[in-house]
Amino acid sequence: MLYEAFSTLKQKLLDLPESGMGYQIIDAIPENKYVSSRYIVYNSELIIDLDSQFKEYRNQIIKEGYSRIKSKANLLGFKQFSLVLKSSVTEVRYLSESLEKDKGRYRGGKGAKDNPKEYPDGKEIFVRLSAYENDFRIDFENKKLKKGSYTTTLADYFTCKKYADDPVDRYALPNDEEIKWAFHIQPKSYDSLQRGIVQPAFGHDGGGIETYFENGTSSGTFIKKTEY
Repeated sequence: MLYEAFSTLKQKLLDLPESGMGYQIIDAIPENKYVSSRYIVYNSELIIDLDSQFKEYRNQIIKEGYSRIKSKANLLGFKQFSLVLKSSVTEVRYLSESLEKDKGRYRGGKGAKDNPKEYPDGKEIFVRLSAYENDFRIDFENKKLKKGSYTTTLADYFTCKKYADDPVDRYALPNDEEIKWAFHIQPKSYDSLQRGIVQPAFGHDGGGIETYFENGTSSGTFIKKTEY
């Protein structure tokens, strides 16, 4: 099923880290039930059952559009919920040589959260890709990236565009919606991050670069929004 989170739940979800760029995987007990189920949440507001019908729900969003689906979705709240490790949905897939050579992707390695923290030089730019113009992980008021959010590097973003790669497959996104927006972030030299390679998941190969900002970025670091 497809649901919209209650406003109070949206804020609680925003307080949790992402599982990947633009989504969260959670285990939760709905208010009207007693058994926990697994869900994927897009943009901290649209909730989808992660069950045997997930692909059908995903296709329904693509067919009807995010806004229309959200407008008719039932509201949902949880008694309790917790974030699920991304490793629980990663898949054993081997990146083909053609994707590596022709699309500039990377094989092997570890996801961002499995690598040590580092600090940027204050000049490097990172890009958050999204199907949604109102991406809730961007704090537009304070011009910064919120805690627990993912991006990619500007270099990998340019590589994706240069080779006309599919960003949904490159960054192993679960929603399959068209990427329409790019949010550019230039963190300060004291804004720590973790950098890694997107692991295969949701039937996608991954192989792009992902960067995770556990503490978000400082005020004034969101510099612009562009069309993808």
